[in-house]
Amino acid sequence: SSQMEPGQTFSSMAGFRRPAGRWMLVVWIALLGACAIPVAYYDATTYRNLTEHKAEMMTLVESFDTLAYSRNETRIDQMRLAFRKAYEYELGKGKPNSDTAKQFAVIKNLFEQTVSEYRETRPGELGRKYFQEAAIVIGQAFDIAIATEYAKNTDKR
Repeated sequence: SSQMEPGQTFSSMAGFRRPAGRWMLVVWIALLGACAIPVAYYDATTYRNLTEHKAEMMTLVESFDTLAYSRNETRIDQMRLAFRKAYEYELGKGKPNSDTAKQFAVIKNLFEQTVSEYRETRPGELGRKYFQEAAIVIGQAFDIAIATEYAKNTDKR
């Protein structure tokens, strides 16, 4: 019968005492929980920031092979500020976007390490094309971040 009898619980009435009934409850809870998982959507601003900063940063780093640090200091500071603005934008999008924000952090660290090496050496001291190679590595890090952004949910594109 569909009415509860004395001593009968809802779970026994619904069949949750049987293994199949328990699995059904677990499946329903999992499905409801999946509905609450935030989805990261493709963001054209992020994509533009990544592609523009990639070109700017690579060009700047390539110049380290031939120009003294003092000649690039202003450009380095400008690049730091522009990239930090983009990074803060990513952080502001919250946890669903943490993968892209982490990649921004990797790029920032690569750039800072490269600038540190540049500051401590004279042009050409580490090799004629040392910083051209460093720019390629930074470019590859950008490529990963760009591909990650492009692969995000496109429902809102």
